[in-house]
Amino acid sequence: MIPRRPTMAVFVTIISAVIVCLVVLSPLALAGIARFRSDWVQLSNIGQTYGAISAVLSALALGGIIASLLYQSRDSRIAHEQMTRTFQFDLIKLGLEDPSLMAAAGAPWDADVASDFESLRQFLFIQMWVSYLAGNYVTGADSETAVRQVAELELFHGRPGRAYWSAVGERQIAGSRGRRNHFFRILDDEYRKAISGNAPVAGPIKNDASLASAASASSIRLNPVRRVCAVVLAAVIGVLIGRLWRRNGDLAL
Repeated sequence: MIPRRPTMAVFVTIISAVIVCLVVLSPLALAGIARFRSDWVQLSNIGQTYGAISAVLSALALGGIIASLLYQSRDSRIAHEQMTRTFQFDLIKLGLEDPSLMAAAGAPWDADVASDFESLRQFLFIQMWVSYLAGNYVTGADSETAVRQVAELELFHGRPGRAYWSAVGERQIAGSRGRRNHFFRILDDEYRKAISGNAPVAGPIKNDASLASAASASSIRLNPVRRVCAVVLAAVIGVLIGRLWRRNGDLAL
């Protein structure tokens, strides 16, 4: 089976070749018609009719070219934004791993954020998350309904998300425009709903690592007891085996 793209390319090439041949051979066709028809007025009317159709086709072709240029411009803008966001995420990741780089970036950025490393890491993580959501909304990948659901059930369901928006929400709205500005206004609306409605805040997540360390510590505390019990049990078993051995020896005598 021939792949679809090569088949389409061959089809377009054949159609283009046929059109070129018709354009080149059109004078010869008109000369052949002139031998059998003498009513040039009627031929002129037919030619004018085809001229009107040609103008319509030319207008449609021009519209297709304009639409193609618009799509190319949109794709180029999306690719540029994705490249910029990727570079920004890489920089933020470096700050998440190294407090000195975070300080070099100006933390806490003149925002109402606690200066401890954990709070700053949460702030940067939410910044990356919000930038990702904003990019999806601007490009049309996410609808307004999807953004509101994420804001209500995830972003503003925890204290770090509310603290983040309280610190930089107004700044984000003032520094944006277009669909991005509309995105931030949606977040602000959901944030105000969560605050005014006293929406519950999610509690802290249990850390499995801390539970494992606590279990290992308790097992370490129980190890001496287990050792003593094992020694006592071994001694009892040894005494019983010795008695049985002696009893069997007496019976044999």
